[in-house]
Amino acid sequence: MEKVRLRLMNLETLRTAFALVACWIFLSGVQGQQNIQLTGVMPTVDVGLSLGENWYFENYSFACVLPFEQSRPSFSQIQAMDVYGPGAEQGEFRGVRALVFAYTEFDLTRTLNEAWSVTGSYTHEWVPKMSNRVWVPQRYTRDEHRTWLQVRRVQRGERMEWWLRTRWDQRLIENDPFGVDQDEWSWRPRARQQFGASWPVGGAVLTASAEVFLEAWAGANISKGADRFRESWTSLQCSRQVNDRVKWEAGPLVVSWKQFDANGSLGWTHYWYLQTTAFFDLTRSE
Repeated sequence: MEKVRLRLMNLETLRTAFALVACWIFLSGVQGQQNIQLTGVMPTVDVGLSLGENWYFENYSFACVLPFEQSRPSFSQIQAMDVYGPGAEQGEFRGVRALVFAYTEFDLTRTLNEAWSVTGSYTHEWVPKMSNRVWVPQRYTRDEHRTWLQVRRVQRGERMEWWLRTRWDQRLIENDPFGVDQDEWSWRPRARQQFGASWPVGGAVLTASAEVFLEAWAGANISKGADRFRESWTSLQCSRQVNDRVKWEAGPLVVSWKQFDANGSLGWTHYWYLQTTAFFDLTRSE
């Protein structure tokens, strides 16, 4: 009986690994387009508090940082790379702006039953950008205000836990502040779908997830419908409980963004982060 159980666990693990590899192949944009790789760190803090039997309040914040100069190939369009990052020619070594983006969200979750929960949130994001001014481009920090609603379903097995998460983002994004755009702000709704699984390994827990982002605003369809798929996150994290209120988690996270010029997609930029997260539960023990 124990052997059968172990075989089932191995099959579940292989199925999870296969699904994640398939997601990565799809998300990394292997359609013959150019792919750019960068590495960095993502320090993260998660603070939560129970507000009753079925309510939970949470603040989740992180910063995405490239801590050192990096040499990398670039897209052929110099202007596009000036806007987005370092290096206008292959092999060019050039300093980068360390902060890629910073993010904080305030969430309120209502647990409906053992499988389903609903979360609403306000989120603020800061992204360093280069303006679109033709003659004298300038750096600035773009603000984004976001509200979102999320539905999550969890399936708990004997040794593994699976979940599906669907989120609808309403994003109010600051446009170029130097007068290039007629409107100072724009609405850009977006749909997100995440698949994830976790399972215990010794005294720790491994968690794997993959998420796709699909733009739902009119301008997202630049040259074809596939251009609506512009972002993805893929991660493998290992967590360990320190005590009843504190948990640590660390592992690789890949954030991928599709880059564009006026004619459509140029390819993908993949940020390989080492994410380290401290979870704090402020709920008082009864």
